[in-house]
Amino acid sequence: MIPMEPGPEDLARIVSDRRAEMERARAIANYAHSRTGLLTRYIRNLADRVDPTGRQRRELR
Repeated sequence: MIPMEPGPEDLARIVSDRRAEMERARAIANYAHSRTGLLTRYIRNLADRVDPTGRQRRELR
């Protein structure tokens, strides 16, 4: 049996379901990054690339 093509209401529901799944996945990824320190290490490495000596960052503290 060939399923019918979804109507506009079904497409809207599918899109909202997928959007909710993406939000949940993003929340899990953010939680994992913050718990393991991956995000902190990434930001620290990025700062080291921008200001290798750390002189400007010391002035901000």
